[in-house]
Amino acid sequence: MKRLSSIFLAALMAVNFACKKDKDDSKVTPSNDVTLEGTITQNLTLEAGKKYILRGNVYVAAPAELTIPAGTVIMGDKVTKGALVIDRGAKIHATGTSSNPIIFTSAAPSGYKNYGDWGGIVILGKAPNNGGTNVNIEGISAQAGENGKHGGTEADDNSGEFQYVRVEFAGIALSPDNELNGLTFGSVGRSTKVDHVQVSFSGDDAFEWFGGTVNAKYLVAYRSWDDDFDTDNGFSGNVQYGIVLRDPSIADISLSNGFESDNDKDGGAGQPLTAAQFSNITVLGPYAFKVKSVAAKGKIYNYTFGDISGSYGQGAHLRRNTSESIYNSVIIGFPTAVNFEKANSGSKFSGNFLSRYKTLAAFTAGNGNDTTGFAANNRTLAGFNLADYFAGVVNQKIDSSSNVANIFELSNPNLLLKAGSPLLSGSKSVPAGLEQTSFVGAFDASNNWLQGWTEFDPKNKAY
Repeated sequence: MKRLSSIFLAALMAVNFACKKDKDDSKVTPSNDVTLEGTITQNLTLEAGKKYILRGNVYVAAPAELTIPAGTVIMGDKVTKGALVIDRGAKIHATGTSSNPIIFTSAAPSGYKNYGDWGGIVILGKAPNNGGTNVNIEGISAQAGENGKHGGTEADDNSGEFQYVRVEFAGIALSPDNELNGLTFGSVGRSTKVDHVQVSFSGDDAFEWFGGTVNAKYLVAYRSWDDDFDTDNGFSGNVQYGIVLRDPSIADISLSNGFESDNDKDGGAGQPLTAAQFSNITVLGPYAFKVKSVAAKGKIYNYTFGDISGSYGQGAHLRRNTSESIYNSVIIGFPTAVNFEKANSGSKFSGNFLSRYKTLAAFTAGNGNDTTGFAANNRTLAGFNLADYFAGVVNQKIDSSSNVANIFELSNPNLLLKAGSPLLSGSKSVPAGLEQTSFVGAFDASNNWLQGWTEFDPKNKAY
């Protein structure tokens, strides 16, 4: 009898079933919840009317393709650190819509969801990186065979589509410097489509790229624990239109940055260099949002400058020989706006608007990096009134000595530019592969691409 069960189980796994009904459905989950676990070896299409639980590392092995229709809800199991890994040669077809996005979220009840409740999403490919053609991706434990490997020579590799998707409460640390992010790319090729993705409450970075050539548009990093856009190991894709919204009280001991970029961990000259190109990103650091009310001299102010986490770093930290470039972006509200720390001279920084509010904006060149033309090609300001720039600020005082009279509401951000905003002009030319805009930052005065598919109160959202 035991032998018969083993044979039956093996047959099921060969046919694929990494997908099964929970034995305890009647006690702990609705009857339409389905568990995904193990390795998916054949094409699998999920059903939008059901909810899915990721238990442990769930691998989609080549040449299998996982199709996720619009509106599907997939929850990560906390106990087993559920994660979804798309192996190189496999594909994911996750295509939501602006009115019906795909949701990856915590399996915890509404009101109890938190940072790092589950693993995250990992997409792997065969595009080049500067670490080799058979590299283990960071953050995945017990890697074996092809599972968790990335790298190759196919710049046009295709891992599928990831569009109109929310990833909430993912990102866990397995060990120091070995963490899963909300969404991780390893050597993903440029034929893969990535756009309209929101990563919220990630327990590590929101988005991290290890090599690869994939391009992306319309990305939202919301209340991350560590960095928001982290690029390493030769990533050379183009990323355009994105926002960073930081919680003033939450940051990582390693110092949380909006952008963080390295060529590799040793700052070597391995090829290809990390040469990602970002354009039209709006980075709102911790000083941009109200935290609490503070009574002072009979008046109530919503914020004081000492109320942010002491673990905040830079709006952009370009270091370790990276050749990453940033164009026509807004970086405000970090203790230091930008730090070029041993960046490669090929790193370009142009058309950006930078400030850290109350005091003179802080910019550091760092270790001889060539910043020729920095002042001429970027605008830098000390304290300023956000209401002169953005339509969606809330009319609240920060403190009595600052000239900053307006700040954003973290749970209801509106980043559209107001009529006459200085950010509606002043952009610089961008290289091929990026769209030229007249405005600076992620938004103009009318096109709010956040509408419909994003969520800014996922902790209390019931699915």
